[in-house]
Amino acid sequence: MDSSPVSFIHRLASHWETFKIQSRLRMRNARRVAIFSLRSGDIRTLTNSDIPLVFLTRNAENFLPSFLAHYRQLGVTRFLCVDDQSSDATREILLKQSDVELFGSPIRYGEADRGRLWRQELFRLFGIGRWYLNVDCDEYFIYDGYEEKSLHTLISQLEALKIMHCPAPMIDLYPEGVISSAVFDGSSDVMPWQVASMFDASGYHLKRDNRSMSLTGGPRKRILNEHVELMKYPLLYVQNPLALASSIHKPLPYYRNFSPILGSLLHFKFFSDALLFAQAAVADGQYYGGAHVYKNVVEVLSAHDDATLAGPHSVSFKSSRQLADLGFFAHLPEQ
Repeated sequence: MDSSPVSFIHRLASHWETFKIQSRLRMRNARRVAIFSLRSGDIRTLTNSDIPLVFLTRNAENFLPSFLAHYRQLGVTRFLCVDDQSSDATREILLKQSDVELFGSPIRYGEADRGRLWRQELFRLFGIGRWYLNVDCDEYFIYDGYEEKSLHTLISQLEALKIMHCPAPMIDLYPEGVISSAVFDGSSDVMPWQVASMFDASGYHLKRDNRSMSLTGGPRKRILNEHVELMKYPLLYVQNPLALASSIHKPLPYYRNFSPILGSLLHFKFFSDALLFAQAAVADGQYYGGAHVYKNVVEVLSAHDDATLAGPHSVSFKSSRQLADLGFFAHLPEQ
């Protein structure tokens, strides 16, 4: 651990920010929202060997087969999900999965502070003092050697390094050619990166404040001029159900948010249905800032039938070693 005066001052400031946030939340009684089980017999106690994953859904039937397969392969044993009133086959698919606990809510995503309050309710319900994966259903967490290395092994390595929040940048992937021609409907075992395989290998900006690290860049900045926050903390040790009280991008306690970057989230928004999805998101009225990000997507894709996100620094995703070599995350030490 770095014992320099600068490191000490930074850590002290981070502790103070965490204390202020937690004090404010206690004063306003940390608003809670109702969720309810959609299947009898759910809300089963987690065991010490379980690796639970928290996620939210709305009309995500095309992602679910590959999403569940990917995380089961990594070693996830329990999926804890709040469905935001889906109107497609999402609920039907999830209710057939024995390792999924599915919940609904009387309120919508926006009212639940863009789902953050739902995630905290799941932490309360299933217990703290343990590791959780915390992702969206279009995000696929990977790390050095994920192709063979399980999450149990990764967590053991994180604990040995005294890392309790694992930062991971979202990497937007997109098709090599025209977006409208890239069909991904979830009808087979095809992974989304087999349809949208390209990503920006450079053009990112990393900075830090006294709460977390921040990353911007990628195709949404290059094409859409959007400074979208790309840094998340999808794997974290939760000691307080209010871990996400500040922001999903700035989990508490803050001083844990400055670890080496040891993973990434492959993020998928750009398939043949991207325009329809963005139009629905704008009409739904549940997203941050009046869904301005999706409004930009609508504007660009509506104006160009042959729209593509490919650029001079686009490369095709191959493996975790490739991303580590490019500097998106660090190589893990051998155990």
